[in-house]
Amino acid sequence: MVYEASLAGIIRILLWILAISFIIRLVARIAIPYVVRGAQERMHEQMRNQQRAQEDRRREGEVRVESNKSDKGRNDDGEYVDFVEIKED
Repeated sequence: MVYEASLAGIIRILLWILAISFIIRLVARIAIPYVVRGAQERMHEQMRNQQRAQEDRRREGEVRVESNKSDKGRNDDGEYVDFVEIKED
């Protein structure tokens, strides 16, 4: 079976291609700003959470003493070393 290309068929295909590309562009113009805005808000929220966590860890001028609760009975003053004082003449 042999098909012939007619001018009407070529014009019809070109119109379909133009219509589909127009629809894709229209949908992209509407949808992309919403997607970008949502991603931007998520990133902004993550940055806020990281900043809060960092502020909670250490604030400027704040002194915090942290210790292990499991070492209550242990005194960690260092290692005891015997020494003899030698006088030099």
